[in-house]
Amino acid sequence: MKKFLITGTIVTLVLAGFVSLFASASPDGLESVLLTGCDTADGEITGGTCVLQAAGEHEIGGAFADYGISFLDNEVLGASLAGILGVLFTLAVATGLFWLLARGRKPAEPANDVQA
Repeated sequence: MKKFLITGTIVTLVLAGFVSLFASASPDGLESVLLTGCDTADGEITGGTCVLQAAGEHEIGGAFADYGISFLDNEVLGASLAGILGVLFTLAVATGLFWLLARGRKPAEPANDVQA
């Protein structure tokens, strides 16, 4: 079981680091719908009227916004590193939750059916 988990983690990290390089910079489905009615050029709204014009910057922001790492200038390295760190963060949270849940369970004590 231990080998399976280690191999799975390594494969996941390699895939996250490699596949994140191919993350699309084009708008996703929701953003495409919100752009309906607007004219765009190079990802910027140039005219028309659409819902997305009322949107502002995300309130939370963060170092991992937009499938990259904000403090790295290299987009390729940033996307790959963001994928790897995302996997590690998810693995850490899941492991912590499972550990807490398992810690709360007490093993069943064997019944003492000693007859006198």
